[in-house]
Amino acid sequence: MDVEVKAFGGLELTDDLADFCRAKIVEPIRRIFDREGPTLEIELSDLYGPKGGVDKRCRITYTMPHTRTITVTEVADDIYKAVDGASQRFRRLVARYKARKLVKTRYPTKYFVAAIENRMQPAPTFTPADITIEEDSLAAAERRRRERRLEEEARRAEELRKAEAEEAQEGAGPPGT
Repeated sequence: MDVEVKAFGGLELTDDLADFCRAKIVEPIRRIFDREGPTLEIELSDLYGPKGGVDKRCRITYTMPHTRTITVTEVADDIYKAVDGASQRFRRLVARYKARKLVKTRYPTKYFVAAIENRMQPAPTFTPADITIEEDSLAAAERRRRERRLEEEARRAEELRKAEAEEAQEGAGPPGT
């Protein structure tokens, strides 16, 4: 990771200030996310110069190749407070970004768990010996279908015969009239 510490606006970059920046920002980030490509720029500036006031700014820019850039800006009345506040926010953002990279955000956990629970179980596998059993063969299924159809036709024919016999009895009337 390339690290640059810069001072602007009349602020003098002392060794103590540079060491403080490295201790508060660089070392914790190296423990979380240490690779070769990223660049870390720490810009320290005095916004209003000798006028005073809350004008000490610390801007941290962390550029990662092929992904997003994280920028944190903190303004305080003391440069050390600005560095401390910016470093805390920056560490939180980097940790959150790394957590998002580790967990897939496009497929929330609750849906993933539901998909696993509702996943269809694989069908039982059959061996060739199982398939050739007469009960499971296609020919046996066709034969059973044909038998059911013939039974249904015979039942309908019987019902029709009974209905015709009842009509014939009604049409003949009572005997002796």
